[in-house]
Amino acid sequence: MEGKIDFKFFVVGVGLPRTGTSSTKAALEILLPGKCMHMSEVYKDANTAMNELYNNDVSDTEFHKYFEKYNYVAGLDIPFITKYEQAMRVFPDALVLLTVRDPEGWVRSMKNTLCNLHGDKSIYLRFPYCLYLWIYTGTRRVYEYLKNNGPSAEATRCINNGNGTEYFNQYIEEMKAKIPAERLLVFNVKEGWKPLCDALGLPIPNQPFPNVNDMQKFQNRRIRKRKVISWAIFIVGLTTPLLIGYGLKRHFATDSLINIQDYLYGLYQRL
Repeated sequence: MEGKIDFKFFVVGVGLPRTGTSSTKAALEILLPGKCMHMSEVYKDANTAMNELYNNDVSDTEFHKYFEKYNYVAGLDIPFITKYEQAMRVFPDALVLLTVRDPEGWVRSMKNTLCNLHGDKSIYLRFPYCLYLWIYTGTRRVYEYLKNNGPSAEATRCINNGNGTEYFNQYIEEMKAKIPAERLLVFNVKEGWKPLCDALGLPIPNQPFPNVNDMQKFQNRRIRKRKVISWAIFIVGLTTPLLIGYGLKRHFATDSLINIQDYLYGLYQRL
C-alpha cells in the first residue's frame, strides 16, 4: 500500500473510554503534527467519510486515505478502537497505547457518563435531543454502530449486569496478550508526559499535562448541550407556525379561505 511520504500515523489507541482518553488526546495534539481521532470528533463532524469508515469494511488503502485526508495522526477511544486491528496493520510503525486506570474508578465513571448517556428523566431534555440525533444523520449513524459494536457496547452490558470490574481487567489482559510488547505502552494519565514522550521519542513540553473531561465536567457539558439543543428545537417549532401564519395574514387582505387555498395551490404548482 502506498501513501504520501510525509504522512505519518503515530499512535494507535486501544484503551477503553473513560480511561483518560480525552486528556491523552489533548496531550497528543500538543506533541504531534495533526489531529487525534476521538469520540469528541464525532460530535464535531460525523461526515459521510467517517460513517463509511465505521459502518463498513473498508480496504486498508481506503482506511489509510481517510486518516491522511483529514490529518488524523493518532486515534483513541470509540469509535476508533473498534478498528484498532486494522489500524495496527495499516500503520505498522505506530505506537500502540493502552490507557488504564483503577478498575473501580472506571466502573463508577462509566456508570455516571456513557452508561447513562440517555438517562435524563426530563422530557424536555430527552425528546427534542433524540429528535436532533434523528435529524442529524451523521451522528445518529455512528451512535447506532457503537450501540451494537465494539468494546464500549460490551462494557456497558457488563457494567449493567454487575460485571464491570471483571470485564475491565479481562480487556486489559487481552490487549497485553494480543499486542507485541515492543509496540505497546500501558499508560496512566497520572504518570504525565514522561512515559508518553519517551515512547514517541519526543521532548517533554514546558507545560502541565492536560486534565480534561473529568466526570462532573462531562455530565455538566452533556446536560448543557441537551438543554441548548432542546430549547432551540422547542422555540423553532413554536415560532415557525406563528411566523408562517403572520406572513399569510400580511399577504392576504382578507382571511378568505379560498384565497389561502389558491395561494398554497400556486406554491404546489411551482414545486
